[in-house]
Amino acid sequence: MAEEAGNAPIRSALVWAASAGSSLVAGSVLFLLRGVDPLVSAVWAAGLVVCVLLVVARRTEPEPLSALRWGCVLTLAGGAAALAVGGEFTLFLAAQAVPVVVSSAAVLRPLARRTAWVRSRPVRVRLTWTVAGTYAGLILFSLMQDLRGLPLIHPDVASLVTLGTMFEIAVAVAVFVLWQGRQSVTNR
Repeated sequence: MAEEAGNAPIRSALVWAASAGSSLVAGSVLFLLRGVDPLVSAVWAAGLVVCVLLVVARRTEPEPLSALRWGCVLTLAGGAAALAVGGEFTLFLAAQAVPVVVSSAAVLRPLARRTAWVRSRPVRVRLTWTVAGTYAGLILFSLMQDLRGLPLIHPDVASLVTLGTMFEIAVAVAVFVLWQGRQSVTNR
């Protein structure tokens, strides 16, 4: 029962994150369909307000809070860049940042119960940051493709090298964070 009460703020935060993401997606779709008008501005502003509230909120669990903050920042920054450039897929990726980053943090909690390397809160927060950073790189990659006028399904060599390098960096950072978690377990 106590564990269920402890999860209530996390559930509440997830509902807020889902509503923020939904309103930003709805605002983006309305912008593409209708252009700038009062309805689009109101829906986008509502999503912005919810994201700002999530970013400044104080919760007890560090990894969901970090995931919500990074997801909101990625959604707002990526969405603004996508709307400025006109990239529909970049806009879609930006709109999905909150659910992707929050889901990654949600996966770490049960994994921490089974794996000692991930049990430490700083390790879980750093892994959440790694996912957020990788997702930011994916949004930037899509934006780069939009600016260069290249489709995502037919990348050139420079695009493939960029994507491969991003993947290698993400894996290296995740392995390093897990190695630090393992070192902290073995040094106890």
